[in-house]
Amino acid sequence: MTTKKNILNLLRRENLSVAQLCEHLGVTRNAINVQLKQLEAEGLVRSVRVKRSGLLGKPAAVYQTAPHSEDVHSRAYQPFVASLIATVSGRLGEEEMTEVLHQAGRHLARQAGLPPEGGFDAKLKAATKVADSLGATTQVLKEANGVVVRNYSCPIGTVVRNEPCACQIMAGFFSEATGQAVIEQCQREDRLVCQYFIRLDSSASQQKG
Repeated sequence: MTTKKNILNLLRRENLSVAQLCEHLGVTRNAINVQLKQLEAEGLVRSVRVKRSGLLGKPAAVYQTAPHSEDVHSRAYQPFVASLIATVSGRLGEEEMTEVLHQAGRHLARQAGLPPEGGFDAKLKAATKVADSLGATTQVLKEANGVVVRNYSCPIGTVVRNEPCACQIMAGFFSEATGQAVIEQCQREDRLVCQYFIRLDSSASQQKG
């Protein structure tokens, strides 16, 4: 295990000063400071000042893990989601499951703060930007009566290979983001290729551009 990971593990248990970290890990202050700067830059730890009881002078600096950093290195999400979807799909029919996953995608779009106003192109651009931030590499292909959003890097590929219905989540996402009907056309063979056809109605066609 690296010094960086050791520091993070120690700070998850308690707040420590540089001197205390040196004592725990048996390394120099310089080695600790280098790693702390990297961890601070990554938003994983932060420095706080603590008043020393009964002592005058400047409060002591100690380090602690930053809020919301608890699961930054977690590998639990993919198996957790796959297990959850498998459990729910075992209790619901196909139509109900599709609706649940669509609603999950719609919720994801709303949580992303996508703009409710604007033309179709602007909405689609914002939606693909969010998808890319989640690990996708989207490409938009225009067709006569709509557009195809294609992605060659499925952000939930491990889940999809076990539970193909998970693709419906992004169908709901793009539907909510653009206000248009979306048909999932993903290719699930040796390589996963996400593909969603967004059918444009007459009002959306007028809003393009």
